[in-house]
Amino acid sequence: MKPPRLPAHLVPAFTLKEGRNAGLDEKQLRSRALGRPFHGARTVRAVDGFARLELLMRTVPTHAFACGPTAGVVWRVPLPAAVQRDALGRPTIAVLHPRNRLRGRGIRGRSLKLDLDDLVTRRGMRLTSAARTWLDLSVDLDLPALVAVTDHLISRRRRHCTIEDLAAMHAGSPHTPGAENRRRALAMCTDASESPRESELRCALELAGLPRPDCNVRIYDGARFVARVDIIYPAEKLVVEYYGDHHRDPDQWSRDEMRRAELESLGYRVTVVTRRDFDDLVALAARIHRLLAA
Repeated sequence: MKPPRLPAHLVPAFTLKEGRNAGLDEKQLRSRALGRPFHGARTVRAVDGFARLELLMRTVPTHAFACGPTAGVVWRVPLPAAVQRDALGRPTIAVLHPRNRLRGRGIRGRSLKLDLDDLVTRRGMRLTSAARTWLDLSVDLDLPALVAVTDHLISRRRRHCTIEDLAAMHAGSPHTPGAENRRRALAMCTDASESPRESELRCALELAGLPRPDCNVRIYDGARFVARVDIIYPAEKLVVEYYGDHHRDPDQWSRDEMRRAELESLGYRVTVVTRRDFDDLVALAARIHRLLAA
């Protein structure tokens, strides 16, 4: 069965209100050729990921808002892959208590007690503020993942809130689920981190009992800039670099080796960490410990 002829702006998905405003009649809106991912929505072809969330948010009541991991997706915080898939596959949509939570296929409804100041509009969607989203995520994430989210939110490069905002949010709910996670994340976060893996690596080393390193430090030879390193133990002159997959590019590899040679010529030792090292954090911490003790 072919779908009805639609104006271009309704493809690939639209709400019933948008369809009616475009002149579609009820027969066209009820066509079995159109998909129905949510109540009040129609699709010409499947939509997924963020586009599916945007469609959903156009169908919910104006008093509803995204929260938890789903709000985290809108804030673009670094979430574990499984959490992100679930946040988009079954979005968490809330209303203010004492309203009854939303019920419907494909969504997770909640009724929350929070201040109106904790609600914002971002990317065209109503959702919890950065600080409130952080508080909610503290229940769903382990400590390294929460530290990565915390670093991202307070980052000096893309700051969404301050550490004082997060501390105030925690102080307002000091005994709610996730409180210990939040307390430790606040103690371990930094606004200098530039990637989730850097944050998780720094957290893993601290949890293993190693001294807290500095991160994203600029190193000079006199007045000449040499490098900005991911993690450094300055007293021991030990540099720890995280290499993602893009470092396998031949040109990037050449630059990395030149950079390593420059640092070593200045008396620094450089050790590289890859994603495979995260499979055995005990072995990784032992390696860094040996290097620090050498």
